[in-house]
Amino acid sequence: MNIKATALVTVALAASSVMALQHGRSAPTDKPVQAKVVKGVQVATVTVANGKYSPSVIKVKKGLPVVLTFVGGDHLGCGGTVEFKSLKQKLVVKQGTKASLKFKPEKAGEVAFACPMDMYKGKVVVN
Repeated sequence: MNIKATALVTVALAASSVMALQHGRSAPTDKPVQAKVVKGVQVATVTVANGKYSPSVIKVKKGLPVVLTFVGGDHLGCGGTVEFKSLKQKLVVKQGTKASLKFKPEKAGEVAFACPMDMYKGKVVVN
């Protein structure tokens, strides 16, 4: 292998290592945040920035409508597209904008959300 090819492989390996580290950091590790009830609707705001959703864990109660608002911050990356696969819903948020998802959880469990590459992750915990 020549010097240019060796350098290219080294750069590719370094880039993949950085991506792996970012992937590990983006798993839901925040302390769960309880959604606030406003006029019978559970509301929470999630910031998308710098490789994560914050908060990444939101607690809600079943049977009450939920409105999650995602706010685009700096360095959105693929996190600007938020997929709720179990709800078959997708949001797109850009820097400085907001996008909201409304749903009514009918049973206890978890509703996961993530970017299309599964690098940014979060969840709604329904009790």
